[in-house]
Amino acid sequence: MPRPVMPRFALPGAVLLALAVLFVIAWATQPGPTRAAVQPSQSAAVTSMTRSCPPAAPGSAAPQISMIALPGAATSAATTPGAATLRAVLAVPPASTGGKSSSGAQNSSGGKPAAKTKAIRPVTVTASGTVATLAAPGGGAAVVATGRMAEGFEAEQTDASGTGLVSCTHPGSDMWFVGTGQATGASEIVLYLTNTGNIAASADVTILTDTGQQNGLDNAITVAPNQYVTENITPYVHGSQALAVRVQTNTGQVAASVWEGGSGGGAWLPQATAPATSLVIPGLTVASSAARLFVVVPGSTDAQVKVTAYTPAGTASQFPGAPVDASADAATPVNLTSLGATAAGLKLTSNVPIVAGVLVPGAGIGSFTTAVPPVTEQGVVAGNPAASGVTVGLLLTAPGTAARVSISVISADGSVTTPAGDQSVTVTGGHTRAVTIPRPSGSSRKPFAIVITPQPGSGPLYAARAVTAGSGGLSAPLSALLPVPSSMTSITLPPARNSYTAVLP
Repeated sequence: MPRPVMPRFALPGAVLLALAVLFVIAWATQPGPTRAAVQPSQSAAVTSMTRSCPPAAPGSAAPQISMIALPGAATSAATTPGAATLRAVLAVPPASTGGKSSSGAQNSSGGKPAAKTKAIRPVTVTASGTVATLAAPGGGAAVVATGRMAEGFEAEQTDASGTGLVSCTHPGSDMWFVGTGQATGASEIVLYLTNTGNIAASADVTILTDTGQQNGLDNAITVAPNQYVTENITPYVHGSQALAVRVQTNTGQVAASVWEGGSGGGAWLPQATAPATSLVIPGLTVASSAARLFVVVPGSTDAQVKVTAYTPAGTASQFPGAPVDASADAATPVNLTSLGATAAGLKLTSNVPIVAGVLVPGAGIGSFTTAVPPVTEQGVVAGNPAASGVTVGLLLTAPGTAARVSISVISADGSVTTPAGDQSVTVTGGHTRAVTIPRPSGSSRKPFAIVITPQPGSGPLYAARAVTAGSGGLSAPLSALLPVPSSMTSITLPPARNSYTAVLP
């Protein structure tokens, strides 16, 4: 009897049938609708954070570090108490580079051996909700916060009066700084790169001026773990009117800081927000009639920038009739028109992404502010002087709808007060409002913290802390300016959904 012959397409058909059966079984047994749907975003408490503080600026006295942690009521219940530990970060030994930085450029010590860093034991703080001001270790510094001490954490390098001069920043991989040029007041410009990680970091540094991209730091800079590198970039920017420094890592992460010095003193450049077509710069004080704007265009297309000022009287165009032209791949200086005796914030709108900063006249070279994100959850400045003879204030800008915030003052012992008993402060949309912050009552002259908390329904708010010296309140000469950073107690986790794509080829 002859053997039956299998149809030509029987085997492929059987395979397809088996796959169809598996698909039906998988579909029938998948999670129910409530679990199959996209899970909403969830929040998780911040439980670990590292901040890096630069060493003392050239010619400056040994600085201090002011810090505070403000745990959130909703997240801290399940978080361990934790601690914040301040430790030293050492300079790269000059002997290992022959007196030069790892990029081949002469370092700021002029090739002379750097002073040895005195070994200082780490100092640990465990009390949240209070301001701790500690002597900075020699060289750079790192603060590692864990548990509840990582929630709402802020740290700043401060001077002897307790004035926060520069925020201790998170390590990152792409950072921008914008300032004035060597020919317009910055006779010395120093870059610090700090690596608090466990592996060596490699960073590329790009320098832009009003004449375009500058050569000099062409090689990547290697920073060993728990060390910092100092670069004097003044020789590469002679004759410049404006300056931008970009630090990008290709291995590891670093924290970058830039200091500019001139006749009578210097100032730190605050880290700018990433390039964007719409930027807001808070913090122009009453001396802003002579302020200078610096517009940086990272790309290959020239920018046309509209500049709008928000003052206590409302909105005013800085250059009506025509936008500001800014050259591609360069930093363009712009003299702002007079805003009168008033505080202000600026909004820049551009056809291409830009970075921007402002030099506000004041003591020494003046003080710098830059484009920053709006305050979210809470904005904190940890270092504010309580000494007599100075005025501390906030410059609040609401470029869109009205912003409503509460302002709190926290003293070194943890006491919380509100300025003048106000429960909230409203900034009208399209306006800037200046608020004087009285120092905490009592005989203590220790630094205090300022906390800005946006209220439900508030529009976007941008803020800077100003310190002035002498009579006249916030109209007195400016001593220090610091954009207010957001100090988060929690982070938002991305939404999740069921998906088979993870196992597909």
